Amino acid sequence: MAEGTEAVQSVLYYTEAEAFVETLRTFQIKDIGSDKWETQREHVEKLNIQAVVDATNNVEESIKELLITHEKIPILIHELIALDLWKRNVLPKIFEMKFNAETSFPAYVVMFYEAILIGLLEVLLFHSECCEAAGDALHDLLQYCQHKLVWLVAGEEDWHDISVESTSVTDAKEELLKRHKKISFDVSLKCVAIVRYIGEHSKDVSLGITTRVLNTYDFPAIFAGLIDNPPWLLRQDDGQWLKYDNNKWNKHSHDDVKNLSKLEGQLWIGMLQFLMSEHCQRNYQLNSSNQASILKLRAHFHPQILNQLPALVDLQRYLEELSLLSTPASRPPLILEQVPEFYTALENKCNGKWKELAVKHYKEIFCMSKERMKKQADKFAATYDMDVMSDLLSEPPKCESCGEGAAKRCSSCQTSWYCGRECQVKHWPKHKEPCKLIAKTMKDVKAAKSQGGS
Repeated sequence: MAEGTEAVQSVLYYTEAEAFVETLRTFQIKDIGSDKWETQREHVEKLNIQAVVDATNNVEESIKELLITHEKIPILIHELIALDLWKRNVLPKIFEMKFNAETSFPAYVVMFYEAILIGLLEVLLFHSECCEAAGDALHDLLQYCQHKLVWLVAGEEDWHDISVESTSVTDAKEELLKRHKKISFDVSLKCVAIVRYIGEHSKDVSLGITTRVLNTYDFPAIFAGLIDNPPWLLRQDDGQWLKYDNNKWNKHSHDDVKNLSKLEGQLWIGMLQFLMSEHCQRNYQLNSSNQASILKLRAHFHPQILNQLPALVDLQRYLEELSLLSTPASRPPLILEQVPEFYTALENKCNGKWKELAVKHYKEIFCMSKERMKKQADKFAATYDMDVMSDLLSEPPKCESCGEGAAKRCSSCQTSWYCGRECQVKHWPKHKEPCKLIAKTMKDVKAAKSQGGS
């Protein structure tokens, strides 16, 4: 998008991106899955891809500037909150119904939109000016992040079933439930970076945001809980470890697993910010509960971590000093906190009619007509142009069936990868319907491009 960066692949022209940003608007929960909502989802996905490309290649971040200029960052947060409420209140009721959907593809596209939104916000909120531009919407975003991270800390889920690719999925409902869990896991982990960025920039926004980060939701204690009991680390029967990093599970030996992943680095840097910065120390209210949680971190300092993040030596020293002190009986300052507006307004608009919405969306999304599904596949193919996406892949593709490294791609749709013929055959019953739709759409798109260029 920026001049002088010909080696960088672009997804959008600047004028396209500006048009997409200008038309961004809020939708009610009842509108999820509608044609207009689908069009905006497609636009946001393209904006997200371009934002990631710009940030990765360290070029002018035009998407960020456009979203700030047109004051659209709060809209992205609103749409994330709407989707969160839909997944918590409507989707479970759909799963309780008699489920006859033939394919999970349309519903998966809707659910995956949450990952797109949270990924775009992660890229944006790295910058303090984006935190400022988000304004009061940060109250809603922090409530969203608190809900996601507490779900991880609670440890009520068994993550082993998403640590391997299963070939025993029998129907669309079972497949969708597993994908839903996987997306929820990915999205929750991304909240770590978002909270860390907001905490780092909290001095540049309102005191109410600082209070919500440190005291209302007590993210320092939540971060400490995640470090002490990481859900992204699983021990196997053979003594090896599985660690989740960069959206995949990797095997590690007992010694290698102690090296910090990117996610673990975010947590430790966040703890440094929460406990060592002057701004946060002045506002954080310690009590017996959060002090006990934070002091558990002392057991996690070892040579590999201190070599990777030498600044943690200061945190280690601080925690040792904190362990010798009694919890101060301080009185928190009186602060009138703002209520998260998006959550309240969206819930009031639905007025508890989640069952009615479930019936509506089951018909419109889960039992989508073939004509509508084809339109959705058109948008999908246009968004994820394979010639562009192949250049953007930073990791080797994985087999859709077994999860191992893949070198062969489906010759029809060009979107699914396999390690060999056997896995491709096993995966075909699930892949058949979306494959046909995507293949036909891509053929139409290429034909249209050829005609347009002639």
